[in-house]
Amino acid sequence: MTPTHIVSGRLTRHLAGALTLAALSVTSVSVFADHEEVNPNVQEVEAWDTVKVSRIPENIYLRTQNDPDDLIWDRLPVYSTNLLPAPPVHQSVSLRFEDGATRGKHLYFQVARSDERFYLRMFWKDATENRGTGVDSFRDGVAVQFALNDADTSYMMGTGEDNPVNIWYWRADTEEVENLAAGGFGSTTSLPQQNITGASAYFPDSVPSASEWQVVMSRPFDSEGEHNVDFDRDTVPMGFAVWQGNDNERDGNKRVTHTWILLDTSLDSDTAK
Repeated sequence: MTPTHIVSGRLTRHLAGALTLAALSVTSVSVFADHEEVNPNVQEVEAWDTVKVSRIPENIYLRTQNDPDDLIWDRLPVYSTNLLPAPPVHQSVSLRFEDGATRGKHLYFQVARSDERFYLRMFWKDATENRGTGVDSFRDGVAVQFALNDADTSYMMGTGEDNPVNIWYWRADTEEVENLAAGGFGSTTSLPQQNITGASAYFPDSVPSASEWQVVMSRPFDSEGEHNVDFDRDTVPMGFAVWQGNDNERDGNKRVTHTWILLDTSLDSDTAK
């Protein structure tokens, strides 16, 4: 493997009607503060920013298809975005919130593709590894959702059957990633095409707050079937959610990106030599 051939991603931010391009090169992504420390190798992403996918040439392969700790990730740009508690669908939901769940949470992510496959790597700080669910315990989880239509789709799981979202959902008690669709609260449905694969790893640290989950999801770039996101368009609205079991997060009690990040999956960059 020669990861130096990976193309550095670019992030396009819209400010006062102008486009600003920032090319990033990352040397290591193994250790990050949750968000108090400023890391020059991480680009903060705000609402409506456009993130440019990085290119993986045809002759470069991960050790396994979704290896979250592969050396290839050390050569890709890292982005971070702030997750906030999801707006409760009912006042009673707020009764579930633990003190820790009301704070913001930073999620770090990387996006890459080859000619044939799209990859998403996410990682975040979590002091506890919660893999199971019991009477008073809940598992960790992470999800990404893509608007199937335009950015006027609600970031809260879609806007009815005419503006749905495609959701890729990983939970800590299984390595499987579930391929879902939703068109609003209470409409989440498992899709017939379960073509999303994934892998995860938890890295404990002697300082618990520095412990970290890493999760990779991937899918063939082209995918048929109703409610499977089409990446072959100008930009794809994208959002994230994290569930921390130690904060009693489950179901609609989660932390999410409030509105959309725009994903540009085109391969119009020069290949790094």
